[in-house]
Amino acid sequence: MDAEELLQRYATGERNFVGINLRNANLSGVNLSGTDLSGVCLYAADLRNANLSGANLSGADLRVSRMEEVNLQDANLEGADWYCAEMYGAFFCNTILPDGDIVTEPNQLE
Repeated sequence: MDAEELLQRYATGERNFVGINLRNANLSGVNLSGTDLSGVCLYAADLRNANLSGANLSGADLRVSRMEEVNLQDANLEGADWYCAEMYGAFFCNTILPDGDIVTEPNQLE
């Protein structure tokens, strides 16, 4: 599945995209709130300004991805690998981090 198909299926109401491969995908500025993206490969993907609020990204591969200004409010990142991800300005609130810690207060990376 490529980014275009993902967005078409999301637009029709589908929210379960477990384990798909979106390596190097351009998803900048997209709204994928409430989506199950657990185990997804987003290696080197462009997620700048994306809305991932309420998304399940547990176990996702986010290495080397561009996540500047991404909205991760209420998202689950437990077990995700975000090594070398660019996350300046990413917004966290009630977000479960890869190590299982929870950011309960609004927080934006600088």
